[in-house]
Amino acid sequence: MNTLIVKRCEENLRRRRHEILPVLKHLSSESRGAVGRDSSRCDDPQSGGAAFMTARLAAVYERELNDIDTALNRIRTGTFGHCRACHQAIESSRLERFPRAEFCSRCKDNV
Repeated sequence: MNTLIVKRCEENLRRRRHEILPVLKHLSSESRGAVGRDSSRCDDPQSGGAAFMTARLAAVYERELNDIDTALNRIRTGTFGHCRACHQAIESSRLERFPRAEFCSRCKDNV
């Protein structure tokens, strides 16, 4: 794997991780606040559906953060850029677009 591509992917992963952390912190405080409110009030924007959507959004970001941490660990262990299914190199263009990719283009549809 080209070290320049790995370095660029690592920088992108770290940047995205840095962007996600404050969002997750905010969503966490929003959902804690929703628990303490009277959810029977119709005019409360955090009641019902809004609280559910906040929790779902937080789950999406937590999943992305986990994927980023997994990719950073693969960089540390030297397995970054290799498909988990066929063990061949993942296309550089795919990694640059989606640095969290764990599978090559051929295998991603079979997983």
